[in-house]
Amino acid sequence: MKEELCVYALLTAMTGNDHLVIGHEPSGKPWLDGWSVSVSHTRGWVAIILSTDFQVGIDVEYTSDRVSKVVDRFVREDEQRETLSQQLINWSAKETVYKLFSEQKLDYFDMRLHDLPSEIDTVLDRDAHVVSGGIAGSVLVDVLKTNGVATVHYELTPDYVLTYSFYSN
Repeated sequence: MKEELCVYALLTAMTGNDHLVIGHEPSGKPWLDGWSVSVSHTRGWVAIILSTDFQVGIDVEYTSDRVSKVVDRFVREDEQRETLSQQLINWSAKETVYKLFSEQKLDYFDMRLHDLPSEIDTVLDRDAHVVSGGIAGSVLVDVLKTNGVATVHYELTPDYVLTYSFYSN
């Protein structure tokens, strides 16, 4: 319930309209008349992205080492996986691309991240200890089902990783 209130507070702040209502398709994908919308929430964080011109996807995840326990379920053998920062961005970027291309019903292994810069490892060390305040950038993600490529923007901080992407129809 708290996350839903936060989503609507953000929606109102972004649009200036407090009468908008987000619906959901049978698949669970959110929809909003006249807008492409994507929503994400995790412990302590909510994110929403809207556009009238682009298809959009977003994901936010709180920082923890929980992804390390399931890394084999979402990171391909030909992707970076050594550090927690790489794992968090990989997970979140794939969630974003999954939402962006929801009609394709992608699996984690249907997507492949290009290499991330070594600077991402300046935020967290291998044990999830904070090293610095945060970093932002972008990474290309191959959509192997369609031979497409998505650019995913990320922000990695000691508290969360946020990823988002958009493309023109």
